[in-house]
Amino acid sequence: MAAAAALSSSRGVAGVKGLFFIGTLLCLVCFVSSLVKQDQLEKLKEEIQKAQQKIDKLKATRASTSELMSKYMSFIDPLAAIMKETSDFPPVEEFMDNLKGFMEKTKSFVDAENEEADAEIEKSEQELEKMRKLIHLIENYQAEL
Repeated sequence: MAAAAALSSSRGVAGVKGLFFIGTLLCLVCFVSSLVKQDQLEKLKEEIQKAQQKIDKLKATRASTSELMSKYMSFIDPLAAIMKETSDFPPVEEFMDNLKGFMEKTKSFVDAENEEADAEIEKSEQELEKMRKLIHLIENYQAEL
């Protein structure tokens, strides 16, 4: 009986050692998993920053295109007046009128495209802000762990 008691007590110790090993392994796996998530979180932050830079570049390009069109439009009337004074060729006057109409239509098209782009930019900025808040929450959660 003493042998049976000794045998059963050693099994109990082996069971505790096994549980300790499994617990330690589980803690290590969770720790490594949180590190991997941290790397992924850093990559996500970088992607969000790149997306914000692209949005800023798009805003600048959109604004400069509209300004450029306005400048071109301001040159058409003086150019048409100069062409009328210096040229006796009748098609030049018609050409300048057609050019002015074309530029007005082009500016209207650019302005409409800019309005659509503004809506897309606004939507993208809202999504980026949601992602930033989510990242902040994840960072706070990981800090608690």
